[in-house]
Amino acid sequence: MSRGTIVEVREFPKRVLVFLILLSSLLAVGTIGFKLSTGMSFQTSFIMTLETLAFMFHAESGFGKFLEIFLAIFGVFLVWWILWGTFDMLLEGNLGEYLKISKFLNRLKKMRGHYIIAGGGRVGEDIALHFCNNQKECIIVEKNEEVIKKLKRNKNFFVMHGDVTDESVLKKAKIQDAKAIILAMPETEKNLLVTMIAKEINPQIEIYARADKPAFVNKLKKAGAKVVIVPEIVAAEKFLQEINKQ
Repeated sequence: MSRGTIVEVREFPKRVLVFLILLSSLLAVGTIGFKLSTGMSFQTSFIMTLETLAFMFHAESGFGKFLEIFLAIFGVFLVWWILWGTFDMLLEGNLGEYLKISKFLNRLKKMRGHYIIAGGGRVGEDIALHFCNNQKECIIVEKNEEVIKKLKRNKNFFVMHGDVTDESVLKKAKIQDAKAIILAMPETEKNLLVTMIAKEINPQIEIYARADKPAFVNKLKKAGAKVVIVPEIVAAEKFLQEINKQ
């Protein structure tokens, strides 16, 4: 989905709101106009306004005729405008995307004390699966489109497209309200950068980081990481534990 389409999808609720405001204003103008020009009740004036918008005209001349023409022209314009936007979204298949985005944003809005998983590779996917199985709210942030497609095969995963080294992406993932962030990316330099950014935004957040070299362990901890895992060391310790059992 292109950036322009995403913008269009996100703008659709605003179009509907503007349409409703203008339609309400048009109904108010018509009702008050007919009330003042004919002396009829507000109920009758409102019904006349609706009939005019449905191209049922009553006035033969004077202000009433002018008001009917005004309402008819602007009423057609408003209906055409909102229908055009709706059909455009339907024809391009964007209405479904709008519903998906709305569902995504609503779920994200409610998130508090959640876990952010930076990186949707094998490690990040396994962690997300564990959280889902234990009913813990988490969001995976991944920038690779192919990886995202793979992750979305699991309907329980909540996935956000973006680069976690971008502060704005972390804020969109509501890092300010998150309990912890798990840096599952293999690039230690990126994990170090995200650790510093995360701590700057949310000093209370717990950070679990992955490091590809033991030399980075102290650097990550000084930057604010609570736990740092070096896969090679963990694997070696696991091998030794099994060997010692013999």
